[in-house]
Amino acid sequence: MAVGRYKAIIFPAVGALLLFNYWLAIVRPRRLNCAPGDICHIDSPSSRFNRALFWSSLVIYAGALGLTYGAEWWIRRS
Repeated sequence: MAVGRYKAIIFPAVGALLLFNYWLAIVRPRRLNCAPGDICHIDSPSSRFNRALFWSSLVIYAGALGLTYGAEWWIRRS
């Protein structure tokens, strides 16, 4: 309940952090010229793990956003 009061601040802040994470997990590794086998290579296990965490975080964020504002819309409509 206390967090719900600040959702107008929290959702954009988390969205901005996810955009930054997109740059770190998706864009930046493609621009680096790392040899295969290096930890910074796009196909390394750590890069794949980071991308999986990013996409799962994005799904959770989208679900929370949809449920929160969908519930508000539903209540106002009723």
